[in-house]
Amino acid sequence: MALGKKQQRQNSQEVTLPQAAKNEGLSREIFDAAVKFATGSSANQLLGLVPLRLARGEAETEMEISPSFANSHGISHGGFVVAFADSTMGIAIRTLNLRVVTVEMNTNFLAPAKIKEKLRAVSRVIHEGRQLIVAEAEVYNENGKLVAKSRGTFYIVKRE
Repeated sequence: MALGKKQQRQNSQEVTLPQAAKNEGLSREIFDAAVKFATGSSANQLLGLVPLRLARGEAETEMEISPSFANSHGISHGGFVVAFADSTMGIAIRTLNLRVVTVEMNTNFLAPAKIKEKLRAVSRVIHEGRQLIVAEAEVYNENGKLVAKSRGTFYIVKRE
């Protein structure tokens, strides 16, 4: 993970944030809000999620499979891959200046995610409705093999 500037947490611990993601055409305000959303969530910090690229309705992120994510077969538990895809879809939606919650999500696992392997998720919004947003994410391993494909439906909580 590329390291960037350090940020003070409320409890005085220092946290090193990743370098800024690539901004592809977003206003500075929306880009900063999406990066803050991506790096500020406790769940995303647990995953080690790093935003790589943000564009309108799109996000690309990265995470490394921690040994603590292992299942009984010695590969990543699928729930961590699902959480990674869900978070990446949420970040893609955040680039639309919306706040959402997940209503429904499905994931197809196509290959194992190995411990210590870096995964990359690519997400895009495929439908923008009045109350619901639909997005999809593809998760790839470091060799470019498709590990999982997800689609989710999200309820718009707030338009900003």
